[in-house]
Amino acid sequence: MKVGDLVVFDPVIEGVVEYAKPEDYGLGIILDENPHYYFINWNNICTDSPSLATIKDHVKMATIENIQQLWEHNERKKNT
Repeated sequence: MKVGDLVVFDPVIEGVVEYAKPEDYGLGIILDENPHYYFINWNNICTDSPSLATIKDHVKMATIENIQQLWEHNERKKNT
């Protein structure tokens, strides 16, 4: 992945990272990167800074299938 790519938070790692809930992140655009992090502007997170550092292994490309998976995950969370 590279700067400018549309990404989603990977819900598979939800149980691994306590603070990370995919439904809180939604879609994001990679604004910058370093060897370990992407700096992403997430659509669901309001912060004072324009981007949030996110570990590279915690995101994946926003494909139709991944967005559908995120939507289904959010729907399951709402219904429980």
